[in-house]
Amino acid sequence: MVVDCLIYHPTLTKVINFLESSAHREKSLRLFAYLSRFLSYYCYKKGYPKATVDLWNGLKQHLSLIRKAMRFLKPLSHLQTASKTYDNKLLDPFVQTTSILRSLFYAGYLTFDGLILLKMLGIIDKKKYPNMAKNASKFWLLGLAAGILNSLRIIQCYRNTTADEDEKKQANAAKLHQARRKLVWDLLDAFVAANTLGVLHFTEGDIGFAGVITSILGLQDMWRATK
Repeated sequence: MVVDCLIYHPTLTKVINFLESSAHREKSLRLFAYLSRFLSYYCYKKGYPKATVDLWNGLKQHLSLIRKAMRFLKPLSHLQTASKTYDNKLLDPFVQTTSILRSLFYAGYLTFDGLILLKMLGIIDKKKYPNMAKNASKFWLLGLAAGILNSLRIIQCYRNTTADEDEKKQANAAKLHQARRKLVWDLLDAFVAANTLGVLHFTEGDIGFAGVITSILGLQDMWRATK
């Protein structure tokens, strides 16, 4: 009886459904990758044995490889999103343009990410094209910049919107909250990308902590959408 209660428990069912998606699994690995990045720095600063620091560093690298494999060919999804957004003539022109740019830059980022995977696997000579990682981070940062502008425009639109009906007010408030949340999310990821490019010079611990927060935000959205 207890086993049946566990097996058929709604939460367990939701966890199973959540993990059925490769996108959900990849985002879960992202959380562990940035957590490993944070813990490796934390252990180093606290004077833990080198073996412990190397353990977390190694885990971060292994998770990075797995995530790149799971994201391979994902640029196609972003290109399709850009095309669909272009066809949507009901969108605010600025929101539409920044959404298209965001998708195109993300497609560029993930294209370089896929090429880095091929280098890591030895399919492409590891000595060739040394700037792939830097180019990937540039495209990621550009995509995030487009996303930040997109969120700012949405916030502006909904702040200036008036609604008489309570239901409409609640809907507008929810969309405004979501846009503000996405703005914070993109700003934190931009912080990570800027440090990767050397524009900022914060510690690995700071970068890891920011990545943990944005990973949790992403997983929260995915969890809410899971039935």
